[in-house]
Amino acid sequence: MTWRDSATKLKMAKKQLMVPATWGIRSSFHSLIALLVAFLVIASIYVTQNSGVLIEDATKSKSSDDLSSRCNLFSGKWVFDNKSYPLYKEKACTFMSDQLACEKFGRKDLNYQNWRWQPHRCDLPRFNATVLLERLRNKRLMFVGDSLNRGQWVSMVCLVDSVIPTGLQSMHQYRNGSLHIFKAIEYNATIEFYWSPLLVESNSDDPVNHRVDDRTVRVQGIEKHARHWTDADILVFNSYLWWRRSQMTVLWGSFESPDGVYRKVEMPRVYEMALKTWSDWLEVHINRTKTQMFFVSLSPTHQKYTAMQF
Repeated sequence: MTWRDSATKLKMAKKQLMVPATWGIRSSFHSLIALLVAFLVIASIYVTQNSGVLIEDATKSKSSDDLSSRCNLFSGKWVFDNKSYPLYKEKACTFMSDQLACEKFGRKDLNYQNWRWQPHRCDLPRFNATVLLERLRNKRLMFVGDSLNRGQWVSMVCLVDSVIPTGLQSMHQYRNGSLHIFKAIEYNATIEFYWSPLLVESNSDDPVNHRVDDRTVRVQGIEKHARHWTDADILVFNSYLWWRRSQMTVLWGSFESPDGVYRKVEMPRVYEMALKTWSDWLEVHINRTKTQMFFVSLSPTHQKYTAMQF
């Protein structure tokens, strides 16, 4: 299946999801979704590199291919585990962001940290930071998107930080804070985050000053962002929450040019055009024999109580 086909299926799925209904969603659900995405990325790294075995039956030996075909990581349930979880302590993470430091700013209920994803037909191996870093040796793991993926990136950094000796890790920012790179020096491995909430160019691309009343999207402009993703070995994209408007302004031309053409377009159509630009770029520039890719669309917002429309 090509990435163009994937974009088309995403569009069809999105239309099917847009059925009026509302739910009150707590921030703990947002945390669970974040954990699930992280687990699936980690599990994929383990499975595809034929290590960190997923166990269906401890009494039977399964080949890696047979195991991968039988274990559906997306089919499972959340189980409460207060013995082996949480995998890291917020206060112990050197790189924890204040935006995500719930305990630091007074949250008393920390039970959300003890929920673990359990697939129905197999067991995920317990997370091992050293094993993951070995899998990432000489590689780039990059999260691209909005604050959901920024939270994923911070969590991943915190997961591995505890096993890296002081002085053997570094953190740098580039492009005015759009690109953050954590490096495990001994492994020559990087875990990166790139701020691009709409994937294509927009007037919300500034990592700090991005709250604007009239959101404008340059649907055919992606190279300015995408050139930073080209050589990544694992790419995790997310984009949807920032599209939740009935209409958006589309720009044909460049933000720097006075001759650009602006037009109001219905949101689903703009989202479709942006995903096509994104998927077309992936088709041409990404080596799929080297790079693993994930895409996250709809997710809960950050507020404690919120109504989400599907």
